[in-house]
Amino acid sequence: GGLYGYTGPQNNNAAMVATGMFCRQLDLVPPTDPRMPESAQVLKMRHINVKNPAYYYVYYGTLALYQHQGPIWQDWNERLKETLPLLQKKTGSEAGSWDKGAGHAASGGRVVSTTLATLSLEVYYRLLPMYGFRNKDAAPPPLKLKGN
Repeated sequence: GGLYGYTGPQNNNAAMVATGMFCRQLDLVPPTDPRMPESAQVLKMRHINVKNPAYYYVYYGTLALYQHQGPIWQDWNERLKETLPLLQKKTGSEAGSWDKGAGHAASGGRVVSTTLATLSLEVYYRLLPMYGFRNKDAAPPPLKLKGN
């Protein structure tokens, strides 16, 4: 199925489901494969924790759902764009960074949390969907170049 864990699907958690889904996509498993919607539904139900975000989960969830596209991605992306900037430090020597979060990224502290949050927010500027844009509204905004 579409559930993944360290020792098998019975010990799944959202971060591993996101990672497993993305690995399947890298193996070119199509979005129509029954495992993919199952994984996407798990991610849809697990929102980003505003009080103690698991940035590893956020990053792999963003990668997987961006590749999956569709309404679940659109909802995830809206929440991501609203939530992560709220958590970013605004003042002082830590301005522009994110506090360490929960889960796998916690041991990496501010550096890992900031890296994963930033990479999550810029996913559509770094990657194209492997299966193409399946919704005209999902395309990244056009770049404005000087002279154009």
